[in-house]
Amino acid sequence: MNVLIDIAGAGALVYAAVTIPRNARKARAARAEAKAKAPVNIDPATYGLVPAAQLDAAHAGPDPEADAVAQAALAGDWRRAAAYLAGAGRDWDLRWYRLGILVHAAAEDDTWLKAWRTEYPGDPSAALVHADALVVLAGKVRGAKSAKNTTAEQFEGFHRLLAEALIACREAARMAPEDPCPWIAQITIAYGLGWPHEDFRALWAEITARDPHHFGAHVSALQYWCAKWRGSHELMYAFAEQAAAAAPQGSLLSVLRLYALMEHSFRDPKAPVYDQPFVRSALDATLDAVDRTPAGHHRLPLVRHLLADTLFQTKRYADAVEQFRAVGGHIGSVPWTYSGNPVKAFVFARTNTFVEWEKAGRPAPAPRGRAFGG
Repeated sequence: MNVLIDIAGAGALVYAAVTIPRNARKARAARAEAKAKAPVNIDPATYGLVPAAQLDAAHAGPDPEADAVAQAALAGDWRRAAAYLAGAGRDWDLRWYRLGILVHAAAEDDTWLKAWRTEYPGDPSAALVHADALVVLAGKVRGAKSAKNTTAEQFEGFHRLLAEALIACREAARMAPEDPCPWIAQITIAYGLGWPHEDFRALWAEITARDPHHFGAHVSALQYWCAKWRGSHELMYAFAEQAAAAAPQGSLLSVLRLYALMEHSFRDPKAPVYDQPFVRSALDATLDAVDRTPAGHHRLPLVRHLLADTLFQTKRYADAVEQFRAVGGHIGSVPWTYSGNPVKAFVFARTNTFVEWEKAGRPAPAPRGRAFGG
């Protein structure tokens, strides 16, 4: 009996010697896995950042004048809206940007626009706001869901309003022959109605004859050439590369290549999109362009948002830190607006950027080589 007890005891000791360390290793591995899956958090105040609860998902950046004009229009003051649009002069991209502010106000309530058109029926600016507002309304009718989740009734309303918008755009273009904006408004109509490539190229020729490096036009045209609408990854990249190469030195159009990367990554999430050889030079060119652009430029917020995300995706955390700080608490821009939860997408990228930057010892951005293109 004692021998059996001794054997059993020895067996228990051997079992314990084997299983206890193994169980301990399993427990450590489980804790490590749980830690890896746990959300990474930082205290935004430590880095001078805006907390998640205070992020503004409606605006890409601060623009108090635009907000004031939109509110005045909705209150019935169309004269202030008219002066705001006229104040852009022949800066066609600024005119297009300001048009967007007024168009969204008109899509919300067009009472003020009707009053403007009634008093000045021959005003080309009022005609332009009306035409592009129809495009925006068409988008609202269709909705943002994929084609398979969009009803036949939604598509019918979408196509009907785009057809109306096309007539209105052509009338606005007749009233202001030098203005590229009525032509730019037709880009959304082109991909919404499925214009063939040759028809779109004819439209593009009208736009570039009036303003060859119009920022907003290029951003809109990139949508036509991307795979989700009427093009492909190859056509989209070719368009972005050509535009960046042809643009003046220091132009913000260099960001088109980053926009194309984002479109590709959302279309093919598992593809090694950010490993392509041109990405580094495209980032450097865009960073250089941002450095040369005056603070307060109406296109800077969009460019900074795309920069911040692409720098995060390519693990250039020190550069990304600068861009996340610069965008502040405004996140109403691509790429975040492509997410079902823009705040979550932004906070994830921002948080992990600062965590990795902290791990590396808070380095300064590395010196950039000469940027080519754009």
